[in-house]
Amino acid sequence: MEGGTIREVRIALGGVSTKPWRAENAEAMLRGKPVSAALIRDAAAAAMEDARSYGQNGFKIVLGQRAVARNLSTLAA
Repeated sequence: MEGGTIREVRIALGGVSTKPWRAENAEAMLRGKPVSAALIRDAAAAAMEDARSYGQNGFKIVLGQRAVARNLSTLAA
């Protein structure tokens, strides 16, 4: 962070795929932008936009979005 702007960010999730899930599209969305609730919400959705449910694991998509949003909010505070 530089002031209220996100200078650099890395987002990776474990346990949502067969290997750690790197959310590079969400990172790009955040980089260089001022923190806001809307930006965090959009980045959390972008982090999981390529995720596909196989029925029994569909909850992991919502769980991943919530984890990304919660952690970004915590780090920005």
